[in-house]
Amino acid sequence: MEKLKNFYQDWQHLASPAFFVGGFLLDIVTLGRIDETTNILLFIIYLLVSLFIFAWELELFKLNTDSYSSKHPLSLLRIYRDEIFHFSQGALLSAFTLFYFKSASHATSLIFLFAMTAFLLINELPFIQKLGPVFKGLLLQINILSLLLVYIPLIFGQVGTIIFLVALSTYCLVVGGGFYFLKKKELDIDTIKKSWLIPGISLFVVICFLRTFSLMPPVPLSLEKAGIYHKVERDYPLYNLYHEREWWRIWNSSDEYFRAAPGDAIYFFTRIFAPGGFKDMIYLHWQKSIDGDWQTSDRIPLKISGGRQQGYRGFSFKTNHSPGEWRVLVETKSGLEIGRLSFEIEEVPAIEKERVFKKEVDGKR
Repeated sequence: MEKLKNFYQDWQHLASPAFFVGGFLLDIVTLGRIDETTNILLFIIYLLVSLFIFAWELELFKLNTDSYSSKHPLSLLRIYRDEIFHFSQGALLSAFTLFYFKSASHATSLIFLFAMTAFLLINELPFIQKLGPVFKGLLLQINILSLLLVYIPLIFGQVGTIIFLVALSTYCLVVGGGFYFLKKKELDIDTIKKSWLIPGISLFVVICFLRTFSLMPPVPLSLEKAGIYHKVERDYPLYNLYHEREWWRIWNSSDEYFRAAPGDAIYFFTRIFAPGGFKDMIYLHWQKSIDGDWQTSDRIPLKISGGRQQGYRGFSFKTNHSPGEWRVLVETKSGLEIGRLSFEIEEVPAIEKERVFKKEVDGKR
């Protein structure tokens, strides 16, 4: 035990970052569906533990741990409270970042991954750790806001501008209520501003900016599969997908290089994850590159229903097309991008012999 204590004292400056990263790695291994009850309960426990430690550091209550033995839970909590806080916040932040990553196209995912990485790195800086409740308050605000942005759409069963405003309004109530509570406790006003109010207002401004420029991922929706095919047949619960992708095009998953003979239709097939009880409309936005500018060809609505383990599946097709660079954006009603697929169309002459397509089956009986 003495050796273990000495080891901890020697490496204590790395303990908080290690626990923060530990929470992140734990979620990568154990995180399940966004609507799983165990996930929701764990997130609430992590938040309650973090709020308890945050309130303790602000001296909102007194815990006399000196009278307890070194093995007593409260005594251990006093010694390792930083590590426990950073582990809880690391687990929360990593879970929400993974949800964001799954729900966004590559560009928006990178923004949130960059933010996550930045927090992991700055958490190791000594002057950041000395900020105490200030940095803890910022982490708490991020995770409270993320919890609302992720789970309020689940309550209403849809995403969109109104749902986003409900989540943002709820967050404002939390920030305002926290400020009122801390002020009633006669806490130093500068401490309240630094550890609670300023982080809350700052995050509000950042989220509004991201939403205005459509950089917010449309959680809890996520794109699980997208492909271009020559034909799609529905044989419920299966979908038969026909393509002619050459074996050496290992960077393609379908007919992203589409050889269009006269009379060919182009099918876009997608599988979208949506939680149970979720019913909403998405759009398949067909665009073509003309003189370097993406121009809309069609925006086809697709009504989705959540709860399926393999995701909600649907498709659309085009018979009126021309050669060139194309893409299909999978979007919400408000224009947030769930994902996209780019492909190229090349016109080929009529083929006299019957074409043989490879068959791919999506789903299980």
